[in-house]
Amino acid sequence: MDLLQIKYFQTVARMQHMTRAAGVLQIAQPALSATIGKLEEDLGVPLFNRTGRNIVLNEYGKAFLKRADRVLKEIEDGRREISDLSGSETGSVSFASTSLNKEFGNFIGNFAHLHPKVNFHITQLGDDKVKLHLLQTDEIDFAFINTISEHPNICTVNLAEEDIFLAVSPSHHLANQRTVSFQEMMDEAFIGLKTNFSQREFCDELCKKNGFIPNIICECSESTAAINLVAAGLGVSFLPCSDDEKKELPVSLLEIEGTDFKNILRLAWKEQRYFSKAAEHFRECVIQHFQKIE
Repeated sequence: MDLLQIKYFQTVARMQHMTRAAGVLQIAQPALSATIGKLEEDLGVPLFNRTGRNIVLNEYGKAFLKRADRVLKEIEDGRREISDLSGSETGSVSFASTSLNKEFGNFIGNFAHLHPKVNFHITQLGDDKVKLHLLQTDEIDFAFINTISEHPNICTVNLAEEDIFLAVSPSHHLANQRTVSFQEMMDEAFIGLKTNFSQREFCDELCKKNGFIPNIICECSESTAAINLVAAGLGVSFLPCSDDEKKELPVSLLEIEGTDFKNILRLAWKEQRYFSKAAEHFRECVIQHFQKIE
């Protein structure tokens, strides 16, 4: 038994889905299954009940998970504490974010320039549920999310608020309008983010409340790709956008009538977790950065 096996077990146990866990761990699913099998062989008992492709923790697995969580948390806290002994300018900061746009990249670049000994571990994810799971299991320090967390041990602070627009090509027949109704967009071809993106869920729900299901002709894993396809005239797309971003976009943005829906960016972290001095400083800088933008 080794720490890698325990780490892999913890992720599978939390997600109770081998394929999704393999995606989070960024390893092949057969390799993950083999690792879990070897751990069960070492322990002499199965840790999961398996029915087809479904896996559920059994009583042995639940008992072992409590110990695994404790061991991995102690090791991570120890690593961070040792790192802190050498000062706040060293250490690591880990976070998950959906978008890594130009403004966000500039902020990270400036922070890294001022703190060259701080290492970043960045995970790009669109699903806020997965981000919150990574916070709960102490796999990341922070998550940039859009949804409201219902977990009592997760703290959040609002960073920015953006209006949702309908983005169309400059040559689109609606491009000269300032506003657009849901009735006018019902027959349009939509460019959307993939279904596991929280922003996509918001937009689908918004359409449903207004009497239609959008005709999604293309799904993207990055908003920049969606913008480029809209600019090329392939379809329209819902797009959260700040005033500064509007000036640089190659698309026309129409205000949506009959809704005051806002896209709120939040910074989330877990309570009662050991944070390195570098991570604490990063959190302060993120909040200050967005306060200045406002």
